[in-house]
Amino acid sequence: MKLTDPFISIVIPSYNRASFLEKNIPKLLALEYDNCEIIVVDDGSTDNTSQFFERTAHTKLHYYYKANEERAAARNYGVDKANGTYITFLDSDDILYPDSLRNMANALAEKDYPDFMHMGYEIGTPETVSRTINGLKDNDPFILVKGNPLSCMGIVVKRTVFLQHRFNEDRKLSASEDWELWMRIVAHHGIRTDDRVIGKLIEHDSRSVMSVPEEKLVDRKNLAIQYAFANAKVQEVYGPYKKTIEAHWETYVALHLAIEGNKKRAVYYCKEAIKKDITSLLTKRGLVILKLLLVK
Repeated sequence: MKLTDPFISIVIPSYNRASFLEKNIPKLLALEYDNCEIIVVDDGSTDNTSQFFERTAHTKLHYYYKANEERAAARNYGVDKANGTYITFLDSDDILYPDSLRNMANALAEKDYPDFMHMGYEIGTPETVSRTINGLKDNDPFILVKGNPLSCMGIVVKRTVFLQHRFNEDRKLSASEDWELWMRIVAHHGIRTDDRVIGKLIEHDSRSVMSVPEEKLVDRKNLAIQYAFANAKVQEVYGPYKKTIEAHWETYVALHLAIEGNKKRAVYYCKEAIKKDITSLLTKRGLVILKLLLVK
């Protein structure tokens, strides 16, 4: 271990995902980096998650059970319990590669230990990669104007910085609470990026963000913008781009509805996006929506 290696806490919220944890925890315990801990927050699971941790003891592994309040509250709880100088987040169904924390530590050192950093990650099945999220511009606050390439995968944030902001725990915001928090943190602290790929976001049919009713999507859209822009620093940094942000949220709703086959409502939200910023459909997302709308 290098003297400069920071202590990193991996915070994992989980709800009824014992089967994923049983596969992933042994791999996390074998990561090629010693100065770390794994914080698992069981968000009110009713499966055999607790039994798995009863028989899985390790000095690096800390398991906490709490009443179900959704991922934002579980992540906040995990950071409260964490000891790390830096926090990184992992969903229970995703994976970190063996050299992930070593690459994080190296990147942090190279960038003079920033408040907030994002590493590259892949998206795909356990066996395949469909795309890679990296190549993001360093020190660019406008990364978040046209969507959320950051997700929670690859985030590395100082614990002290996180505790100043925290995830918004409004359950109606769930699945978009990350974008809203990153907006606040980036507005206040900036963002550094690194292209090294540290893990994979696993696509599967049971992923909790895959199928969402229109009403919930619209609530999330409205609340994410409302909460983010309630922050004075967000208003200062992102105010001139608010219409573009709103337009891209409209295409986010349109994409989900198009995937579900609700073409009429998808077209409605595309029109709403065009009213705010016509370029919002001149994107990869816009092309995907168009293809879905043209399919008979």
